[in-house]
Amino acid sequence: MRRHTGFVVPAGAKVYVHQAFRCCPFAGMVTSQVHDYVEHNGYEVVTDPAAAEVHVINTCGSDAEQAQLTYDAIGRVRQAAPGAPVVITGCLASIEPKRLQAALADAPHSALLDTRSMDGLDELFAHDTIGFEQVQPSLRNQYSGTEFSTGWYHIGVSTGCFGKCTFCAIRQATGRPRSSTIDKVLADVQRGVDSGQRDILLVSTDVSAWGADLGLTVVDLLRAVAAFPGEALFSAEAFEPTLFLEHLDALIPVLASGRFAFIGLPIQSGSQRILDQMRRLYTVPALLDAVARLKAAAPELVVRTDFMYGFGDETDEDFQQSIEVSRHFDIPSWNSYQERPGTAKRLVSDEALVTRRSAVMEELRRRSHLGWPTIRRMDPLAAEVPTAFSSRPVEDQQEGPVIEAGYARWMAELAQRFTQLLGRKGPVALGGGWALAQASTHAQQQAVILTLRRGADALDIGLRRADQPGQYMARSDRMAMWIVTPGVRLDAGQDRAVRALTTMLELRAG
Repeated sequence: MRRHTGFVVPAGAKVYVHQAFRCCPFAGMVTSQVHDYVEHNGYEVVTDPAAAEVHVINTCGSDAEQAQLTYDAIGRVRQAAPGAPVVITGCLASIEPKRLQAALADAPHSALLDTRSMDGLDELFAHDTIGFEQVQPSLRNQYSGTEFSTGWYHIGVSTGCFGKCTFCAIRQATGRPRSSTIDKVLADVQRGVDSGQRDILLVSTDVSAWGADLGLTVVDLLRAVAAFPGEALFSAEAFEPTLFLEHLDALIPVLASGRFAFIGLPIQSGSQRILDQMRRLYTVPALLDAVARLKAAAPELVVRTDFMYGFGDETDEDFQQSIEVSRHFDIPSWNSYQERPGTAKRLVSDEALVTRRSAVMEELRRRSHLGWPTIRRMDPLAAEVPTAFSSRPVEDQQEGPVIEAGYARWMAELAQRFTQLLGRKGPVALGGGWALAQASTHAQQQAVILTLRRGADALDIGLRRADQPGQYMARSDRMAMWIVTPGVRLDAGQDRAVRALTTMLELRAG
């Protein structure tokens, strides 16, 4: 889809770049690429739509709510700057072109460019420096999609898929697979490393389909990436399970090489009956067996997945199967199915959807009490000083905060409990090769510090009462927990240890 009314944005114009959603890493990367493209070519990116001489809105059409955010954004920018052209990019340009054209009917100039036609920006912008396809952005935080992708250096490796899934409208926009060459991907990795990046996310609408248009397979890509010199860690979003299972035997040793932090493997449903309705060409037992094999070979690898509830005529039994299957993955994400142009009809009632959403929230709450793998390097907690502490005069601050007597007693008693436990049993095994080895209090951190060890590796966990303010990795009714050790990435093995530790805390923290 490439449609515009024959205008050219003058050199140096002010451009408002907008993302009307929080969606997939691919979409966030594209918005970042638009932003960088505009700046590289001498245009000014502005944050006030009223000051803009042209608006560029990147879109998502995965569900009706995401689409409506685009139409709301169009209304706002048209009101702020009625005379400015509007450029619509992204998946919605293919999924709802007629509705978009109607929304832009009173715009003096407009353009629709879907994900296969982004080089059409070169026709609209009077660029002198770089074409759109030559821009490789690092993800800008303001355009980040899901939380697990924030902070990673994004590299687009391919677009498109082979799927014919009856729930998906995105395939209409992305089409058949189109892959970047291995040389280009490695050049982009080098560019990221040269700029100081350590965490590289390979982004695609279906990583599993990479290389089909080049006579290669995804195994070739991952092997090349894993052999890249240095200490950079890689992750990949997302593998459609059918081709992933086809290449599983070759993928396992690559993913177990120690160079990969996480992968996305969206299963969509734990019910085989619903998967068949979705035209997903794999079985639940085969995929769970693959996950088990992968985790056995690469226990530190985080495997996340996506589930959809309310698709087709999903029953309570179908939904419960999804809940149970979700527990085989480190991070499950959930979405309510919404009909889109060209997708299957939803037969589940709104009341049933509300009930299922409540069940999903309860499942996620239960898991959050056990902690989550963060799949990115963590810095020490930057928390506001709890109300149980008071400030000393500036000249005395090197001695640390004054701790209210009752809170100090709580810290000392909790640390003593764990010290006594360790004195009786020695290091307490927590899973993933980790063990609780030491407990102490730390006035400057205003917390109890539990030290976990695995061989020569150590990980310090900070504990406070749940009523103390701050941003924490996990919080329950009694305890709040965060990582004290700087620069740590929680992998799946560490995450299992932290979950076991959290369960222990719930039993022992009074």
